[in-house]
This record gives sequence, structure tokens and C-alpha cells, in this order.
Amino acid sequence: MRTRSLFSFYAHALEEFFRAPGRRGTAFLFFVATGLHSFGHAALAVLAGRCAVLLVEPRDAGATKELRTALLLGSVGLAAAVAKAAGGAAASYGQTLIAARVGGTLRLAVLDAWFARYGLRRARQPDHGQASTTPPTLKGAAVGAWTTARGVTALTVQVREIENGLASGLLGGGRALAQLVPLTAALVWISPRLAVAALLVLAPFGLALSRLRRAWKTSLAAATREGEDLLEAADEAVRHADLWVAYSAEGKARRAVERLGALLGLRKARLQLSAAAMSGGNEVLGALALVVALAAAGAGLLGDVGSGGRLLGFTVCFFLAYRPIRDLTEARLAWSRAATAFSGLVGDESDRPRETPAPANTSKTPWPLADLRVQGLALRHGTSAPVSFALRAGEVLVVVGPTGEGKTTLLRTLLGLESSDAGDVLYGGRSLLAAPPGLNDRPFAWVPQDTPLLADTLEANVTLADDAPPGQAAETLRILGAAHLERVTGDARLGPGGVMVSGGERQWIALARALSTAQPVLLLDEPTSGLDAASQRNVLAAIAALRGRRSVIVVTHRPEPRAIADVVVHMEDAKVRVEDGPMRIAAGSSVRADGVRASLPI
Repeated sequence: MRTRSLFSFYAHALEEFFRAPGRRGTAFLFFVATGLHSFGHAALAVLAGRCAVLLVEPRDAGATKELRTALLLGSVGLAAAVAKAAGGAAASYGQTLIAARVGGTLRLAVLDAWFARYGLRRARQPDHGQASTTPPTLKGAAVGAWTTARGVTALTVQVREIENGLASGLLGGGRALAQLVPLTAALVWISPRLAVAALLVLAPFGLALSRLRRAWKTSLAAATREGEDLLEAADEAVRHADLWVAYSAEGKARRAVERLGALLGLRKARLQLSAAAMSGGNEVLGALALVVALAAAGAGLLGDVGSGGRLLGFTVCFFLAYRPIRDLTEARLAWSRAATAFSGLVGDESDRPRETPAPANTSKTPWPLADLRVQGLALRHGTSAPVSFALRAGEVLVVVGPTGEGKTTLLRTLLGLESSDAGDVLYGGRSLLAAPPGLNDRPFAWVPQDTPLLADTLEANVTLADDAPPGQAAETLRILGAAHLERVTGDARLGPGGVMVSGGERQWIALARALSTAQPVLLLDEPTSGLDAASQRNVLAAIAALRGRRSVIVVTHRPEPRAIADVVVHMEDAKVRVEDGPMRIAAGSSVRADGVRASLPI
């Protein structure tokens, strides 16, 4: 069933948590501790009231009976206070543990939803495709329009707020209600008329505070959006620090972050002010209810409410209700924050993707080296006409053209990260159009232009598969002629805080990563971008050396890769033109624009 509300999400998450092996003890601990805390609090209230009455009632100078009774009641009250403290501590531990486990599960679900949407990075150029506004599914819910800042916020701030909404909102609110129930019963037992009068005062003011909470929730949603903007600006400032320094624009970047931070700080301060006012307002409301009830009793409006001792007991007991009333207000505020965060993660039924991917192939059968044919593939992004070409097994195809035509979108469509409006992709005669992305279901290994690195060793960066055999990275780097990388990096961690690698070394790692998959077709996006002439020659020589063992598709805007091409695809001026590359011409075989091969005299 589709998750439609925060409450139903919590209910489902708690059901899964309590049904998991070994976690029933946590549930039992929480409920028993909550009951102990609640009844201990109520007993303390009743005993404190009774003890106060005994101590203020007139007595003879030599009488000690009342004092002994008060001492006894105080001792029992001490035991009730100990039970309350122990139950409160255990219940707090249980609710925090439960919320942390549910939050951890939610965090992984959000990350899985991010992966499931296939948008693994933001588009760097127009032909890379646009950031998706169609949310992926999150256990029946949908994750909203994603940017880098939205993804980071979802995994950190929003999940933390939802986790706190469970701990302090649902479970904490339940504990506050559990305390109020026996306290209310005690107040009704002491003086039913006073209890009813206090309730009549609390009800209308409580409704007024509910209206204020709704306005507070609207402001909270705006603050959340501003927080994402601040995170996005900070991300850009840090990630491109070298550019701002090169342009002497550090001050401008600082001012942008400072401006957003000041706006967010002001809004958060106002939110904190209103939250504190609402929390304190409930205590004021409780005091007002008590004053009004006692005033009505003093004016004779409530009839006979009992002796002065009964009034004193009622007053003491009512004062001890202030804390759970305040806790209940804070629980509702925590729930509002969680609901705002949850609304940023889920959408309605219309948000779900319309296309249903084919079932994944879990057999892990290696793909054979075979011919690849692209027929009239209409790309979702870029200005290119439908793309058609044929690539024989073991050949190199180079795609050239200006920015914005759809070169990178072509690779993403082959990978299954983008869908096409028309056409087909055939590998060995088998259509891949409905296949989901991944090594099991498509024969491609990808080297993106923006080469990512894991904060891990060289071995882990080259062999992403968990079941990769030891030494595979070294063997793959040796095949590419980049064995020196292993000597340079060793077992050290790469990236920030570890061994820094150059742009050329990143390209070698990315090529080795693709090659280590044993996929028969390599998709390389600008593999020589940013390299000097010598490094470019080495990379192109390594790619050319794969001819006959792997098929390779290279997207580039540089002329040098054409020299190793069997087929060249030109994407320019909204047209697609296919021609023979130098290597195919030298071999004596040609290909027409429609992708059909023809023999040539040698």
C-alpha cells in the first residue's frame, strides 16, 4: 500500500521494527517504562497534595500522628519519584533507540530511491539531461525533485527531523498523554467540578494555539527551502573554490553564502521564538485554567467543591500536570517539523513514474562480444535528430559534435539512465530498450566525464564489485599500461584527506574501473578532457589497444580521438551523419549512413 501520511509511515515502520527478531524486548521495555513513569508521576502528584494538606491542617502542639502520616506519605512519594525517574530514563532510552533504528532504515531507503531514479549526478551541460522533477519511489512514497542539496538535505536534515518526530513527536507525545491520563483521573477524583471547569478553560485556548501551530508549520516549510538554498550555495562555493580564487571572486562567493545564512538565521530565530512562546503558552494556559477554576469555586459558581484541604490537594496535583502539558506541546511541534520534512520526501500518486522497467536479470551471465546497432534513437535531451549507427564487435566508434547536441544523453540512454522517445538499441540482435540499467541487464561499462572517486583505496576504486577477486585492479591497470598507479598509491585512501590524484590519473582509474567489469562495450565520455598532449596520447593508445577485445564508444569534442575510430558519428546542427573512421577504411570495410556495412576494395 502506498504511504500517504506521516502517521501511516510511522505505523508501518514501527510494525516492521517490532516484528524484527530481537527487538520485541525493546518494545516491551519502552511500554513498561512508559507505564511506570506515568503512574509514578500521578502517584507523586496525589501523594504531594495529600502531604501538603496534612502539613497545613491545624493540629495540637503535641500531636504527632499527622506528622508520621506525612512522613509515611513522603517516603512513599520518594519511592514514586524513584520509579518515575527510572521509568522516564528507560522510556527515553527506548524511544531514542527505536527512532534511531527507524531513521537509519529510512536513510537507506532515501539513498536507494536516489539510486533508483538513475540521476546519479546533476547535469553539467544541457546535453547531459536535466535534473528530474519526477520523483522516485520510496517504499511506496515518492522522493521530490532532486538536486545535490536536496539529496544531502534529505539524507541528513530531513531524515533527522523525521526521526525526531518519531522520538519526540509520536513516542514522546504518547508518553505525555500517558502521564496526563492518570493525572486527569486523580484530578477528577479529588474534585470533579474543578476538573470540568479547568477543562472548559483549556479547550478554546487550545484551539487557538492549534491555529498558531499551523502558521508556524508554514514558516518552517519556507525555512527548509531556504536551508536547501544555503546548502546549494555552500556546496558551489566549496566545490569550485579554485575557480573563485582564480577570478579573485572569493568575496562575492562569501557574500552570497553570508546573505543566505543571515536570512535563514533570522527565520530560524523567529521560528524558535514562536516555538518557545507556544511551549510556554501551554504552561500559562494551565495556570490560567487553575486560576479560573479556583476563582469560580471561590465565587460559589461551582457549588460545593469540598474543603480547603481538597482545594489544596487539587492545586498541587494540577501543578504537576504542567510538565506533561508542555511535553505534549513540544511533541506536536516535533511532529510538525517531521511532517514538513516528510512532505519534502513524498508526493501524491501522480508523481510516480509511468514506465515500468523490465525485471532485472540476476543470473550474472557474462555478456558476449557482439554487434551493436542503434536504430532511430530519439533522445530526450539535446537538439540532435534520431541517431542510427552500427558498430561491429571489437570496433571503436567516436561521437563528435558541439555542446548541446545530445552526445552525453546518447550514452545515458544506452545505459538506461535516460529513456528515449522512439527507436531501439539492439545488441547481438536483442533489444535493450526496456532493460533496466546495470551490468546484468546491459552490456555497457561507463566512464563519465566527471570522474568520481570513492574515499577508499585504489583497489576499491577500480573494482567496485563486492565479489571482485584480489589483484584484479593491478592486472587491469597493467593491461592499460598504468601499473605505476599502484606503486604510487599503495593501500592508501584516495581523495580528500588521502592521496590526491591528478586529472590524468583519474582517467586511468576510470578506464580501469570500466575494464574490470568485463563488460564488452565501454562508453567513454570525454576521456581525454583536461589532459595534456602526452597523457592524451597514452589514453588513446590504451583505448586503441582494446580493439578486437572490447567495443568502445567515445564521446568527444576534440579531433585527436578520430584517429583511432572505425566509425565516426557526427552530431551537429540537429543532424546525424555516420562515416567510416580511419581504422575501418584501412581494413577495407565501410558503413552507410543507415548503419548497413558494405565491402570496399583494399
